[in-house]
Amino acid sequence: MKTLVILMGLLATGYACAEESTLKDGVKSAVTSLIATGKDVLSGTKDGVDEGRKSGESLDGAVVINDSEALQKHLSVRALSVEQTGNQQYQITLALRNDTDNIIRLANLQERKSLQLLDKDGFVAYLQKPHPEVTVPQKAAIRERFVFIGQEDTPVTLRLYGMDIALPSPDVSNKPQ
Repeated sequence: MKTLVILMGLLATGYACAEESTLKDGVKSAVTSLIATGKDVLSGTKDGVDEGRKSGESLDGAVVINDSEALQKHLSVRALSVEQTGNQQYQITLALRNDTDNIIRLANLQERKSLQLLDKDGFVAYLQKPHPEVTVPQKAAIRERFVFIGQEDTPVTLRLYGMDIALPSPDVSNKPQ
């Protein structure tokens, strides 16, 4: 009798464990699916906003740029200066020239894939804080400054929407101690 009770107890425990394992797998699958769907929704929403901004006309008639092909088509970009403004902190000044009849707007600059500062070994630093959109009037040029943090070595390249821009040597006359 005692053996029967122990055997039934072991069988019940095994059944409960099997149910728990099945329940755990079911919950895991549902949560995985929910997270994947949520990421797809967010990614699709962002892609839709970006595409809508590019294809639809903005209130001021600006052409919205968020990739290297459009950047090269609408603007000429040149690095004017590199200044070390703090420990592992650099300010890059770009000349953005618009020779078109349209206002040009650089969007999504706060995204890490849009704007990167690289040293000679390819190590990347990012903006100190999110940068607002940049608008360049038609038939005009602007100077735009970007501040990057965490660059341990001298920066040599600025990557804007995947397009590499060679940087001049940093101005060391104002180098912090």
